[in-house]
Amino acid sequence: MNSSLSIFNIYPHKATAITPIIMYGNNFLELRSTSIKGIIRWWYRFFKSSFLDIDKLQETENMIFGSTENSSSFYLLITNTSQENKKDAYLRMNDKNPKNGKIVKKLAFYPPFSFEIKLKFLTIGDKYIQEIKNSLLLLSLFGGIGSRIRRGFGSIQFDNFNHEFFNEDNFDKIKLNIQQKLKNLRGNKNNNQFMNISNTKIYLVKSKNAFWNNWEEAMNSLRDNFYRKLKRELNIDKIVYIDKHNNKKYRSSPLFIQIKKTNNNKYFGVILVWKDICNKINSNFFEKLQNILKNYFDYWDIDT
Repeated sequence: MNSSLSIFNIYPHKATAITPIIMYGNNFLELRSTSIKGIIRWWYRFFKSSFLDIDKLQETENMIFGSTENSSSFYLLITNTSQENKKDAYLRMNDKNPKNGKIVKKLAFYPPFSFEIKLKFLTIGDKYIQEIKNSLLLLSLFGGIGSRIRRGFGSIQFDNFNHEFFNEDNFDKIKLNIQQKLKNLRGNKNNNQFMNISNTKIYLVKSKNAFWNNWEEAMNSLRDNFYRKLKRELNIDKIVYIDKHNNKKYRSSPLFIQIKKTNNNKYFGVILVWKDICNKINSNFFEKLQNILKNYFDYWDIDT
């Protein structure tokens, strides 16, 4: 397959792991192109659903990423992986203490760790290539790959975007740069069938008067002072929504916690909240969330 791809132009993106990456295939730790492609698709849907009706979104998404009826319009290759640094990740947001007598952990790729993805587009034009780059941008700003990404793991950043968004240790400038970019990635359509840019609140958070110095500091603080305090305030064990009328449980949490860093190795948190679903969990969800943020963190609300 590599020889047949060599005749096309390739779009390389170097990724750096910010937090441990937990990704498995055939029961062993590995970076999987299909998994990374799937999360790029998620971020494409995240912003593109604000421009297209659902039917058209699905049609375009299938054309780009493939479906049961047609193949994907691009390949994704993983190359140039750095020396692998494998260690156990403690899945309860880095809590090394046992729960019910058991420590929950899994082998992961630990920072420092990097790799490159190369995108090979076959059949689509520049417009769609740019939209995939927008998806990679959102992944770099807010997301991660692999398992437990909604609880801080698997965070990656692409070098292509670091200079524009993370070059300075100035939270105001980081916020303004991100806010300005999101204006161009948000259309006027609203859809609440899934988490997307139209129904999601985005917060940037850091410790009071300072950034965190490493990802573990950031994750420990977000675990103890945000996530667990929020669950106690809501009087629930898990932040998940069950639609009692339709007997439906949303598979993924409507609360997304990630960790990013500046080019000077200063760390901060990103929190994404699916507004409507969280309000259904508790009508005072945002009041309780923001009270916690005010008491324990410096935070900025990214108004999209």
